[in-house]
Amino acid sequence: MKLIPLSLLLLLTTALPAQDSASLQLEKYFKAIGGKYNIDRVKNIYSLADCSGPNGLYQTEMFSALERKTIFRQMRENKPDYTGIVNGDTYWTNGPEPVIETRNTAFAWRSHELQWIAIHLTERFRDIKSAVREEFIGKQALKFSATDELGKTASLFFDPNTNLLLGFIILSPFSEKPETITLEIIEWKKTGRLLLPAKVSFSDKLGKFVLNFHTIRINRVDESVFAMPAKVIELKKLLALHDLQRKAHFDRDAPLLVSIMADDFTEIRNGKIEKPGKEALIKRFEGYFNAVTFIEWDDIKPPVIQVSDDLKTAIVHVNKRVTLKTNEGKEEQTIYAWTSTFQKINDTWQMKSITSTTGK
Repeated sequence: MKLIPLSLLLLLTTALPAQDSASLQLEKYFKAIGGKYNIDRVKNIYSLADCSGPNGLYQTEMFSALERKTIFRQMRENKPDYTGIVNGDTYWTNGPEPVIETRNTAFAWRSHELQWIAIHLTERFRDIKSAVREEFIGKQALKFSATDELGKTASLFFDPNTNLLLGFIILSPFSEKPETITLEIIEWKKTGRLLLPAKVSFSDKLGKFVLNFHTIRINRVDESVFAMPAKVIELKKLLALHDLQRKAHFDRDAPLLVSIMADDFTEIRNGKIEKPGKEALIKRFEGYFNAVTFIEWDDIKPPVIQVSDDLKTAIVHVNKRVTLKTNEGKEEQTIYAWTSTFQKINDTWQMKSITSTTGK
């Protein structure tokens, strides 16, 4: 029998826990909250919390389902409800007129669905590794580094005795500078065959927010609540055209830019109203694109889009910063604001007119 050298044996026995500590901890954690079999049977979760924060009392209602479906609703006395909905890669606020929101805003909404996060921890956080012992909210914990859905660094903390998640620290999805948000799971509650977070707190630069989930229901959500309204579908199409314009500028693709314009396109600028033909537009943009290199063609504010109730016309308000370098090496920056009108022609949105202004 060939003996393993003592030095190699020591190396193997010390390296193995470091390598597998995350997977072992996660295995213990999922077992502690009810096991993978019971977790896999969950198709959706409803929860309702009484909440308190620096600005008083409110309620938070959450609907969560498979395939990245979430409804986040906050309710305050004497104020309209705020409702954000996620359906896959589409995010919108549900008000008198739906508004498409950003991935970062959707991340903030989804950070409140604590019961869903608890059973889908490895979907919300990836690259979980590097266990160290560290104190978390006055408790001894096992700390693991991770990456959240926005690609930002995060830390997960587990109770070394119960193997339950004590909480996590993430970075604010809205701040350019690193600003931490600390979530603490204060209480767990047995719901069916699963142990789920029932009371949590969020702490950030605004203060401390406490969410007491007094109602938690499993597999009781009518998933039609996540359905995407027709206006939201059209808003997505118009935003895609908005992104196409940016791509056309950076790719110097004049035909692509002009392709979204109607045959009777009207242009209002420099005190004139004109109807340039498509060939003339392509020639003009080709000359422009050949003379400059774009550094920025970015929204200062998200575009404001209004779609008619019959889904046939739309108005798009844009505020954009354009930075470019001329072929002579001169860098120029201009602030633009414009309003575009779109019409559905042969089931395709086409730009009918644009009215533009410039500022410093």
